[in-house]
This record gives sequence, structure tokens and C-alpha cells, in this order.
Amino acid sequence: MISIEREHLGLMMEAGYVYLGMQRFKEARDVFEGVTSLAPESEIPLVALGSVDFCQGKFTNAIRRYKKALKINPQSTYALAYMGEALFFMGKKAEAVKQLNEVNKLEPVGKASDFAKALLDAINKGFTPQTLSGVDEIKAYLKKKEAR
Repeated sequence: MISIEREHLGLMMEAGYVYLGMQRFKEARDVFEGVTSLAPESEIPLVALGSVDFCQGKFTNAIRRYKKALKINPQSTYALAYMGEALFFMGKKAEAVKQLNEVNKLEPVGKASDFAKALLDAINKGFTPQTLSGVDEIKAYLKKKEAR
């Protein structure tokens, strides 16, 4: 097996997230799959692959990836937090809240916990997946633009 330094794996992950931010999903997936092959003991690239699925609206696939990541590291707060997000976007609010609360129990302070707390706050304030994603606003904008 090829041995690669952690620093280089981190750079590859960053490249994958750049592709993801550009909505170049195939390239992001390719990068994250490569990192998964190079670091099979890490759940992080699997969580990243789940993020690609999530961004494409493939919530069931994303959850499968997060569950696979949790088999590698059952305490992965990132996998738990993003699974909670995917569950919420699937309309499974109660399950999502349970997952997000679990993140806060495992990691009261940290980035995953900050994300979980922010999403829980939005849920408690009545936000829906549609309002959080801005889908309705985008549809309204496109409808106005087409009417011109």
C-alpha cells in the first residue's frame, strides 16, 4: 500500500472541498474516494463523500456514507452531525434532533458541536429544510427572471 503523509492527505481533502464548493461533484467525489483508498482507517473522507451526496440531494446515500464512517469511528461527531442534517432534510425531524443532541453530548465544545447547536437552534425556531436551503427564494428569483 502507498504511504502518504497526513499533511498531503489534508491538502487532497481541501482540494475535494474546493471542488464541492464549485459544485463540481464528480471531481469532489473522485478526490474523496482517492483519499478513502489512501486512508481506509479514517472516517473523514467518508463523511466528505456523504457531503457530496447531501449537496446533490441524495440524502439516503449520504446517510449510508455517514453510517459507514461511524463503523470506523463510532464517536465521529462530524458523521453524527451531518447525519442529523441529512435526516432533517429528509423530513425526519425527531431523528435529526436525537442525532444532533448526541453530538453535543459527545463534544460539548467544538466545530461539530457548533454546527449541531446552530441546526438545533434553527429547528427549534421553526425553520424548515426549504427555508434553510433558500430553495423557495431561488425559485421565486428564477420565475421573475423568466418573466422578463
